[in-house]
Parts: sequence; structure tokens; C-alpha cells
Amino acid sequence: MIANHIQKNQLPEEIKVQFDKLHVLKHLRQAGIVKSFGFSCGYLSQLVFRLIFTQ
Repeated sequence: MIANHIQKNQLPEEIKVQFDKLHVLKHLRQAGIVKSFGFSCGYLSQLVFRLIFTQ
């Protein structure tokens, strides 16, 4: 369940390193991607990335 995980603990360590190295979350903010309520855009992008590229 999503609610049982800490938001910053969604990615495996080897993928999190690449997210940090490429500054993905910073680029999302600079692109102006915003939401009015609910989970943050950074959190959702990490979740989608994990669902697509991990088993």
C-alpha cells in the first residue's frame, strides 16, 4: 500500500541515486508541474517510474 511507505522511500537505492544525480525532482519543479492537493508531483513521478521499471 502506498500509505504505509514513507514518501522518500519509494525507490530502490540504485534508482534513487540516479534520480538524485540527474536532479529529476528539481527539473519537475522548474517545469512548473504542480498539483493543488494530494501527493506531490515528485512522489507520483517516483512511484510511476518504479511501477514501470521494476518488477
